Amino acid sequence: MEAKQLQSLKQNNTLLCQFIVKLSAFYEGFSDKIDTELKILRGHLSGTPNFTLAAVSIDKLNKSLQHQEITLRKYSVDTISSLEDAMKQLQKIVFEDSELKALTTQELIKLNQPVTDIFSIYKLYAKAIALHRIALNKEMVGLSPVASSENDEKTSDTGEARSLKDHSPHYRSILVELNHLIASYAQKKPDDQQLNDIKQRLDEGMDEDQLLKSCVVILRMIVQDAMSEASLTGKVIQSLHRSLGEVSSDVKSTIENSQSQFEQRRAGNEKIIRHISHIEEAVSESESFERLKEQTQHCVNELVTTLSEQQNNDQQSQERLLTLLFSMQSRIETLQQQTSVYKKKIAEQAMQSRTDALTRLPNRQAYNERLEAAYSNFKAQGGTLAVAVVDIDFFKSINDRFGHAAGDKTLQVVSKFLKQHLSEDEFIARWGGEEFVMLLPETSIQDVDKKLNEIRTKLAAMPFKFKQEKVKITASFGATCFSENDTTESVFERADDYLYRAKRNGRNLVVTDLSTD
Repeated sequence: MEAKQLQSLKQNNTLLCQFIVKLSAFYEGFSDKIDTELKILRGHLSGTPNFTLAAVSIDKLNKSLQHQEITLRKYSVDTISSLEDAMKQLQKIVFEDSELKALTTQELIKLNQPVTDIFSIYKLYAKAIALHRIALNKEMVGLSPVASSENDEKTSDTGEARSLKDHSPHYRSILVELNHLIASYAQKKPDDQQLNDIKQRLDEGMDEDQLLKSCVVILRMIVQDAMSEASLTGKVIQSLHRSLGEVSSDVKSTIENSQSQFEQRRAGNEKIIRHISHIEEAVSESESFERLKEQTQHCVNELVTTLSEQQNNDQQSQERLLTLLFSMQSRIETLQQQTSVYKKKIAEQAMQSRTDALTRLPNRQAYNERLEAAYSNFKAQGGTLAVAVVDIDFFKSINDRFGHAAGDKTLQVVSKFLKQHLSEDEFIARWGGEEFVMLLPETSIQDVDKKLNEIRTKLAAMPFKFKQEKVKITASFGATCFSENDTTESVFERADDYLYRAKRNGRNLVVTDLSTD
């Protein structure tokens, strides 16, 4: 192997080391122990790499990663979800305070934006606490231990479980979240008997003890999923590290063999030169033709032997190199297969993370991504872009009268109905609870108002029946169009304000920019 090829292999080896160093940077901040070991690994691979010590660090890291039950991303998602729930509850409590409601809505929108690092969560926590303190100082109804007026409408003759539900806001909050989790896991495990039992008890009503036991069951499922995900991630990372280590070892072995072959070739060339010199000396110093012939024949035989040995060495080196290359190719193909499986799982998780488990509509994250793209297009090319917020009227009464199964079915039917009445260019997502949000591009506010009123009328005419009782389902709508100076936050806040105006004015209404007070 020539010096140019040797230099190329050295450069590839350096590139691999740099890649591993950069890859390790993705895990900084995971834990003190792992950060320390990653720093050691980078030290072994920086400058002149020490593969022996690097292999020891990689082995330690693999063991540490396999025992991790939670990732930073999952921690961030769970924390943001908890904050969203708290702000959503506060938003309903401060309904009558327009200023505090606007601040709460703005913060809720921020919570649906991507969080770049875990330290950003602290600022969101601080803001949420500040808004709750403001509400407490104003003595908002719902933040005190006294039951809310909505709950006071219930009487004690519905049993102990129902009474507890009506007089404990914490109980109601946990119950709602448990229902969402049950719906999510029911999609993955439709035949799980524990889930079906919990769902049935939720419909019938639970006391505190039953609720806590049900929460423990769901928490165990969440932990098992997290451990399974961490195990899969650890195996892929371990395989990646192992394959990179083997490739680096092969490259090192190839470099060493190339150096040895280079030395052998140089020694062979020097030997050939000496044989040729001997022939020249024999020609110049020989006293007879027979003596010259004999000396020349001897030198030629030595020259042939040397060339044959060099050819054999070159062939053996070539065979070793091909063996190493085939080995590297096999390892890389195996790694590609493993990463393909992992990429498929990640793609499935990405799809699930953007889909609401109950209604199968896009969720808030998908809406935020779609909104960002639509808003960028609006700013660049002009045209029109409308946002509409939809809320099912008196949804709580459906859950209270007919159970959460009826509430879930209502959400599924309404979401399907709304989606069917939108075009391919229009977009709808579940915002949370019984609320939905729409994006209507290239539609004037007059057409938006007309379209939403048609949807509202058809929805109210749909036949619903729960436990042999006919029920009329209606919804309230708030919609607005982007103006030149609008932001995504200001438009959503205006549409949300229109929605609450529709509710205050009797529900089953559409309020848009065309409406008057």
